[in-house]
Amino acid sequence: MSRPDPNLLTIPASAPFLAVLADALLDGRLVEGFAPRHDPFALASATVFLPTRRAGRLLAEALRARMESGVTLLPRIVPLGDVDEDSLAFAESFTDPPRAVPGMTRRLALASLVRRWRRLLAGDDGRVAVAAGPGAEFALADALAHLIDEMAAQQVPWEKLDTLVPGQHDLYWDMALDFLKIAREFWPALLDELGAVDASVRRDRLIAAEAERLRAAPAGPVIAAGSTGSMPATARLLAAVAHLTDGCVVLPGLDTDLDARSWDHLTDDEAPAPSHPQYGLALLLKAHMRVGRDAVRSLAPPAPHGRERLLSEALRPVASTEAWASLAERLGAAEIDAALAEVSVIEADDAREEALAIAVALREALEEPGRSAALVTPDRDLARRVAAELLRFEVAIDDSAGEPLSESAPGRFARLVADACDAELAPVPLSALLRHPLARFGLERGALDQAADALELMVLRGPRPEAGADGLVRAVAGFSPGLHHSSDPRAAIDTDRQALAAGLAERIARAFGPLLALGAGEHPFATLLEAHRAAVAAAWSAEDGGAAEDAIALAELSKTFEAMAEGASEAPVMRLADYAAALPLLLADRPVRPPLLPGARLRILGPLEARLVSVDRMVLAGLVEGTWPSAVRTDPWLSRPMRAALGLEAPERRIGLSAHDFAQGCGAPELILSHPRKLGGAPTVPSRFLQRLEAVSGEARWKMAKLRGDRFRRLAALIEEAPAASRIARPEPAPPVELRPKRLSVTEIETWLRDPYTIYARHVLRLRPLDMLDEAPGAAERGSAIHDALGAFAQAFPEALPAEPEAGLLAFGREAFRELEAFPAEYALWWARFERLVPRYIGWERARRADTRRVFAELGGRMALAGGRFALTGRADRIEQLREGGLAIIDFKTGAVPTAKQTAAHYSPQLPLEAAMAAAGGFRDLPAEGAAALTYVRLGTSELKEVGAVDRDETAFGLAASTLERLEQLIATFEDPSRGYASLARPMFRGRFGDYDHLARVKEWSTGGEGEE
Repeated sequence: MSRPDPNLLTIPASAPFLAVLADALLDGRLVEGFAPRHDPFALASATVFLPTRRAGRLLAEALRARMESGVTLLPRIVPLGDVDEDSLAFAESFTDPPRAVPGMTRRLALASLVRRWRRLLAGDDGRVAVAAGPGAEFALADALAHLIDEMAAQQVPWEKLDTLVPGQHDLYWDMALDFLKIAREFWPALLDELGAVDASVRRDRLIAAEAERLRAAPAGPVIAAGSTGSMPATARLLAAVAHLTDGCVVLPGLDTDLDARSWDHLTDDEAPAPSHPQYGLALLLKAHMRVGRDAVRSLAPPAPHGRERLLSEALRPVASTEAWASLAERLGAAEIDAALAEVSVIEADDAREEALAIAVALREALEEPGRSAALVTPDRDLARRVAAELLRFEVAIDDSAGEPLSESAPGRFARLVADACDAELAPVPLSALLRHPLARFGLERGALDQAADALELMVLRGPRPEAGADGLVRAVAGFSPGLHHSSDPRAAIDTDRQALAAGLAERIARAFGPLLALGAGEHPFATLLEAHRAAVAAAWSAEDGGAAEDAIALAELSKTFEAMAEGASEAPVMRLADYAAALPLLLADRPVRPPLLPGARLRILGPLEARLVSVDRMVLAGLVEGTWPSAVRTDPWLSRPMRAALGLEAPERRIGLSAHDFAQGCGAPELILSHPRKLGGAPTVPSRFLQRLEAVSGEARWKMAKLRGDRFRRLAALIEEAPAASRIARPEPAPPVELRPKRLSVTEIETWLRDPYTIYARHVLRLRPLDMLDEAPGAAERGSAIHDALGAFAQAFPEALPAEPEAGLLAFGREAFRELEAFPAEYALWWARFERLVPRYIGWERARRADTRRVFAELGGRMALAGGRFALTGRADRIEQLREGGLAIIDFKTGAVPTAKQTAAHYSPQLPLEAAMAAAGGFRDLPAEGAAALTYVRLGTSELKEVGAVDRDETAFGLAASTLERLEQLIATFEDPSRGYASLARPMFRGRFGDYDHLARVKEWSTGGEGEE
C-alpha cells in the first residue's frame, strides 16, 4: 500500500533528535494509528532505519527509558550505514546476493594494478616515475576504489570514459584516462573470477531489494530517520518509505527559515550550491520526493535560543548574502543576543592549548549532576589530545572512533617486527621492539627486561654490529668485558648477564630468521605475510601475557591478517622494505573501537555520529580551513572538467555535508566553538563557518563570545601554572675527602679547573655516559684513528724515517682506520682526508727529524704529588729528544687548539704538566730532562700548523714549574672537606654541554646570566 504524498517530518537542530523521535514514535505522531507507549509488544512490529549503529543503540536506550515498565520489545532497528553511509545490512531482504569482494582484497588487487602500470610507464630507463613506493601506490589504489564506488553509487557507466577526448587535457590526465580504461577491463574481470561484486554495488542492490519489499508487502510501520539521502540509492529507499501508508521519513534539521528564493537556488540546474548545508535535503525533496519544503511538518518547536535562524542566515548561499544588510530588521538585536548568549569561542594559541581548554570545558560539565557534554571534531589528533588531557581528571569518556589498528599496541608491535627485520636487526628498531610491552620471545617480562638490558649494553650501544641474526649472535659471542676500560659499564658485565644476552640473541635469531631471509629481492605478498605472522607469533604469545585492554585490538589484528591472507594472491610482489612500509597503511583503516560506555556523560564523536546525539554542552573543535571543512582534494584520476563531463558530483559536495554537520551541532543548549591560531607552527585560517557566523553576529557580540571562551583558556593555564620557585643555586657537592679522587690524568686536570662537577660525577659517583644506540663514529673516533696511525708510525721509526715514509704511514693508517670501514660514508670521507694529510705530515716529519735525536710516541707516565697522596698520570702523543739538548713535547690536535694565553693562565695545563712529568722522570724509558719546547700541531684538512704553547715572555721549563705549583695548590684546595665540586666554574665556552650537565641542572641555575668566577 502506498500514499500519493510522502509522509515527511523534521526535527529542528536545537531539539534532542532521538528523544523527540522516541516520544513521537510512542505517541503515534509518526504513523497514524500506531501509538505503542502503553503496549510493550506493539513496538516489535515496527522498523526504524537510522544512519549509524550508535544512533540505533541510543534510540533503543531512549525507548526503554520511556516505557512505563522499563521493559519493551524493541523495533527492528537497521543502520542505513556507518561513516558516510557507506555500508548497509539488509541481507535478509535479498535472497541470493553475490558476496562483496573483501575490502582488503580489493585494495591489494588495485595496488597491484597500479604498480604494474607504474613499471610499464617507467620502462627500463626509468624516465617516467609514477607512484613510486608502496605509500603512493596504495594512495592511488584507494582513490581508484573510491572512484569505482562513486561511479556505482551515482550510476555513471564506465563506457562514458569513451566520451572524454584525449588531447583536450594535460598529458597527465591523458595518462590517467588510459589507465582507467585498463582498470575498467581488469576489475570486472577479476570480480567475475572471484564470484563477487563491489561492496557499493551489493549495497545498492540490497537497498533496492529492501525498497521493493517495502512497496510490495510492508510489515508494520516503517520509519526512516536522521538521513539526508546523500547517496542516490539511500534517497530512493527514503522515497519508498515516505510513500508507504504506514511509512514516515524524519529529516534532520531542515531549514524552514531560509527564504524561498534562496532555497530554490540551492538546486538550480544552472548554478547549484552543493557546498550549502541544506543542499542534500533540498535535492532529496526535489528529485526524489517531488515535493516542496512546505510539505514537511516539524515534530518539535526549536529551542528558545532561536539559534537556527541565525545559523540559517550565516550559512545562506553566496548568491543571496546581500540579505545580510537587512539582517537587523529581520531578526532584531534581542533575537541575535539570545542566540549567542550561550555561545563561547575558544581561540587557542596552538593545538596543545586548544586540547587542554576543551578538556577543562568537558570536565566542568560534570560538576552539575546529570549534565552531559561532547566533543565533536573531524580532527582525530585533536580528539586523542583531549582524551589524553582528560586522563588527569580520571573521568570516563566514550570515544566512538577509537584508534586506528596501526596505532594500537598490537598494531605497533606488528609494525616493529617488520621494521626490525627490514633494518636487519639494527639497534634502534630492535631495541624499540624489545621494550614493547607485548614482546616476550618465550620469556617472562622480567627475564626479558634483564636480557634486553644486557644485550643493549653489550652490542646495541655504540657502533652497529654486523647486520642480520647471525651478526647479532656473533657480536654477543665475541663480546669480552676485558676489551673495555675499567671505567666503562661494559667492563662490569658478568658471565650471567652475558648468558642472558646470548640466550636472547638466539631466540631473536630463531624467531626472525625466516623473515630476515626474505630481505633480498622481491617475493610474493603471501610469502612475506606468512613469515611476518610467524615472526610476530614467535616474538609474542598469548600465553605469555599482554594487557587485557589490548584484547579487542588483538582480535582485530588477527582478522586483518586473515583478510590480508585472503587477498594475498592478488597483491603485488614486494621487497621486505616495501612490505614494512605498506604495513602501517594496511592497518590504518581498521579502527579499534572500545565498547560503548552506557553511563558515560562525556563523549568524543565524529561529525556524522554527532548528528543525532544531544548533550547539554557541545564543543565543536578544530574549526579551521582544511580540517572543518576538510580541504577539497583533487581526484588523482579525473580532473574537475572530466568529472563534470561524466556527471559526477562536484568535490564541494563534501563541504555541504560538513556544513550540515556543523549546523546540527550548533543547536545544543550550550555551544563552544574552538579553533587554534597555529597548527604545526604555521598560522591557520578560521573555518568559513566561523567567519560567516562572526559576520552576522557583529563585532561586539563575537568579542563577548571570545571572552567567554577565554575563561576556559585561563582555567587551563591555571592547571599548567607551576608555583613560584626561586632559581636553584649552582650545585657544589662536597663529598668526604676519602671519597675524592686520588689520581687524575693530565687531560682531566683541565676539566677539574673548568668544571669540577664532571670530576665529581665521574670519579666520586663513578658515572659513565653510555654510548648512543647505533651510534655512528664522530670526530672523536676520527681523531683516535689519526693518533693511532701517527703514534704507530713514530714508534716503528723512532730515530730515522724509512725509505718510503708515505707508504709506511699509509699502511699504519689503513690498520688504524680498519674499524671505521663498517661505516662506508664516514670512512670514505675521513680516509680521503687522511690521504691528503700524509704528504704534509711527512714533510713536517722530515723537518722535525733534522733537529731530533729520538722520538717517543704514545708514552705513558706517572708522577706522585702532594707528598704521595695524589698521582698524576698521562700519555704523551709525542716527545722528541732534541740534538741541542732538552725535550720538545708535542700534542696533536684534530679539533680546537688552546692558545698560549690559556696555557699561561693554567687553564689548558696538559703540555706543561707533561713537561713537569718528563723533568721528574715520570715517563717510562725516557730519561729525566727538562722541556725546551711545548707545541700543539693542528692536523687540519687543508694545512698542518704548529702552535706554540709558551708565551714569548716565558720558558717551557718555567711554565711547567708554575703549572705544577698551581696543581699542587688545587690538590690542597680540594683536600679541604668544605670545598665543593662546582658545576662549570670556569667554562671555556658559554652554552657548552657536557656529559653531566643534565645532572647538574645547568639549564636551570644558569638562567639569568650568572657570571663566571
